[in-house]
Amino acid sequence: MKSHARVVIVGGGIMGVGLLYHLALEGWSDVVLVEKGELTSGSTWHAAGQCPHFNGSLNMTKVHVYGTELYPKLEELTGQAVSWHGCGGLRIAQTDEEVNWLKYVLGISKLAGYEGEIIGPNEIKKYHPFLETFGIKAAFRTVTDGHVAPADVTNAMAAGARKLGAEIYRRTRATDIKLLPSGEWKVITDKGDIICEHVVNSAGSYCDVVGSWTGHNVPIANMLHHYMITEPLQELIDLEMELPVVRDPYSHAYLREETNGILVGPYETDTAHVCWDGAPPAWDFESELIAPELDRLTPWLERATERLPLFAKAGLKSVISGAITHTPDGVYLSGPAPGPKNYWMHCGASIGICQGGGAGKYLAQWMVHGQAEINMREFDPRRFGNWASKDYTAEVSVADYHHMYYCYKPAEQHEVGRNLRTSALHEKLKARGGQFQQIFGWERVRWYDTTGKGEQFSYRRSNWWEPVKAEATAVREAVGLMDLSTFAKFDVTGPDAYAFLDRICANRIPAKDGGIILGHLLNGNGFIESELTVTRLGPEKFYVLSAAAAQLYDKDQLEWRKKPGERVTITDITDGYGVLVLAGPRARDVLSQCTKADLSNAAFRWLTAKEIEVSGVAGVRALRVNYVGELGWELHVPRAGMEKVFDALMKAGEPFGIKLFGTYAMNALRMEKAYRGWGSELTSEIDMFEGAMDRFIRLDKEDFIGRAASLKFKQRGPRIKLVYMEVDATDSDCRGNEPVYSNGKVVGLTTSGAYGFAAKKSLAFAYVEPGLAKEGNEFEILLLDERHKARIIPEPIWDPKNERLKA
Repeated sequence: MKSHARVVIVGGGIMGVGLLYHLALEGWSDVVLVEKGELTSGSTWHAAGQCPHFNGSLNMTKVHVYGTELYPKLEELTGQAVSWHGCGGLRIAQTDEEVNWLKYVLGISKLAGYEGEIIGPNEIKKYHPFLETFGIKAAFRTVTDGHVAPADVTNAMAAGARKLGAEIYRRTRATDIKLLPSGEWKVITDKGDIICEHVVNSAGSYCDVVGSWTGHNVPIANMLHHYMITEPLQELIDLEMELPVVRDPYSHAYLREETNGILVGPYETDTAHVCWDGAPPAWDFESELIAPELDRLTPWLERATERLPLFAKAGLKSVISGAITHTPDGVYLSGPAPGPKNYWMHCGASIGICQGGGAGKYLAQWMVHGQAEINMREFDPRRFGNWASKDYTAEVSVADYHHMYYCYKPAEQHEVGRNLRTSALHEKLKARGGQFQQIFGWERVRWYDTTGKGEQFSYRRSNWWEPVKAEATAVREAVGLMDLSTFAKFDVTGPDAYAFLDRICANRIPAKDGGIILGHLLNGNGFIESELTVTRLGPEKFYVLSAAAAQLYDKDQLEWRKKPGERVTITDITDGYGVLVLAGPRARDVLSQCTKADLSNAAFRWLTAKEIEVSGVAGVRALRVNYVGELGWELHVPRAGMEKVFDALMKAGEPFGIKLFGTYAMNALRMEKAYRGWGSELTSEIDMFEGAMDRFIRLDKEDFIGRAASLKFKQRGPRIKLVYMEVDATDSDCRGNEPVYSNGKVVGLTTSGAYGFAAKKSLAFAYVEPGLAKEGNEFEILLLDERHKARIIPEPIWDPKNERLKA
């Protein structure tokens, strides 16, 4: 057994082995995997092995598609036999909104490059002669996905990894992991210790226990899941083709053929629970199942026999009941853990057999090259903070399991696990009709509903349309107020704070107190990692803001870029301040009644900041900047003073028609100003020139992280180019990842969009081929399976000279 390795992976299920194989493919052969039992002996061996293409996320779809392309080739690549069944699939839709979802996913399929189509109920029998079609409005048919034997595919990747130099130590149990003063990690096992540069927690059902050794919170729950297989049926023995895998919201189950019998796996919509009362499995739990609970599954099994009567014609041959890991959002964890560098998580997959290959590929790219070819943010473990407690994780994971085949519409979220982090104004905003969304544990208002009905969630414009129009109009014509306390907030202080920020940001850091800049952190490859607002409060004190969802991510981005001996302290003050955005032509009139500070243009210019007193509350950090493109201030208020400042602003604003607004209106307003969004327009797949962010990168600076690569990018020219478009939309607007066509060919994709109420246009951002990125060029965008004309327009459509901002 080695005493040193570049990488040690803890856990020998499909996720760990998939990563081992792909690290070796990337050229890292000094990699080790330790497994307490045999490979696949946790939850991998008993999985049903479904490998679907159908998914509403483009990046997750790329993970799935890679797996379905790899698995049929593994035997040739590794010499290990793999039982792959490329039988295709049918995803059933029973409601109009489910049909809208199928239409949105059809656009994803065009971008991901797999074969899919929407068929009517009358066509289903052609592909599945035994399926009953009652209640079905449509089905999404996939052609080249299917299912695979989990142990086969895992052992094949293990064989491939060994051939490339990787080592696997079976019957070797990790008992602890420690961070060494050198920054390396020591993995302690019952067979000896291994010191490594990188450690990966891929411990499946034990990953939360393994994480606890180093103080990491790993939000996973082990859910009890069943599937049943019948005895062989003559009808299937006689059938020449293999039936496609059916995913059916009526029975809330997957239904497929297995060795000439029927396999049914229900995701019950109530009564589901975690295994072992929430405790981890015993360390000697290996290749075992859990006692089945068939009685409580009866309602879903009965529905499965209605949908597929063949299921009732044969006796049960086997019942599989075992633990599968679930995260609260149903997406696996893959990426760096927060805190010290080179501790990676790669676990929590509930559809792990399908995802094991692609998840391993893209994490291996991130580890080896500093980034993956896809945007990894949705998989990043740092999307959960310590607010994701064990009780929260169990409660929300159960809800996610219950809703496996439920169609969540845009903005719709689980109703459990809420109110974990709230603004000081939460109850006041709730009383005014605030419709909340959860973002990194926070409750944030989407829009205000005065009818008490709540949002009618839909892929199309619904009952939020008119209220949001009124909110956006108030900001454009009078004044609006928004609670954006969810910002991640950091104080960066110390004698080297200025030099540190100037070295890590592509933009130039303000040299004068009160200056504000928009800054971007690039990786060494020159791609965009973070977007920050940096305010200079003093020569050695800077106030740094970033997205709510990036709180842990950007804390790491800042900490990891410090050089040894650099006199810089980074303090997370997110919970200490609330934020009120006051914006609109009458914003100065309102704020002037609540403060003695001079708010004149001469005294308080755009893109400057001051610490002022507002309504008797001292220490308010007032930043003359906003994301909606109007005269206004962000007021960063000590949390204890938030209610007092809010009440005063609302009272002072009454004569001017002040109106509360939420994120829906903010998105519409920022689209009119052509403001990019981190995570949509600006991702780690994009450089500053492709994102049309040239004015925010200062290549004349002596040096900053990513400068050398950026110079090469500028000389090379963009691979793709961000464009700003008006869209001939009807009752729905672009939300991102819709295909863009030119002359019948897919030439790009949208990244975000909204209707601009002041501009009276539906607007979108898109990335297209550089040669097509010319003002006036026309395209078509596939919106819910309908092509809508779109054209590139000058940006921004609203106040192009920023006269209103500077008023």
